[in-house]
Amino acid sequence: MPKKAPRLDLDFSPARRNAPLGWLLLVAGLGAATLAAVQFQSAQASRMALEVELNSASGRVVGPSGEGRRAGPPLDPRVSKAANQVARELQVPWAELLAALEAVPTPEVALLGVEPSAQRKVVRITAEAKNSVAMLDYLDALQARKFSDVWLASHAIQTQTPGTPVRFIVQLKWSGR
Repeated sequence: MPKKAPRLDLDFSPARRNAPLGWLLLVAGLGAATLAAVQFQSAQASRMALEVELNSASGRVVGPSGEGRRAGPPLDPRVSKAANQVARELQVPWAELLAALEAVPTPEVALLGVEPSAQRKVVRITAEAKNSVAMLDYLDALQARKFSDVWLASHAIQTQTPGTPVRFIVQLKWSGR
């Protein structure tokens, strides 16, 4: 009879190690994690306090969903009206208007000021002409452009200026947007 092979005892699980160094590292890791959690909570609380202070200083209230809304009474109607006026002024096609004014031939007329009113779509032009004929020619040239209702608001001969030019103010309506 053949000889029996000796039985092998294979144990793939590591031997239990209950070394004190392992337990010490576990306790130190748990302590560090607890300390980090406490510091995080403290930083979160101070951030929230700063956010509430900032929002109260800027007049905003933060709701439970985190979105901000304006605190206090609604805007004054005068402020709202002024804001709407500024918005209308910004929507005026200034480049078009100025290009149309520059396209008017003005060999004997010098423009001194252009004051547009977006609300009324009226432009007030202050100018000087060499003489009254040049002034009237300029008025005719403005009427030939895209301007309508061109009228002479005032005029005065500058007797104290050399050449006695005519200073005049023209108002005209323009078709903005």
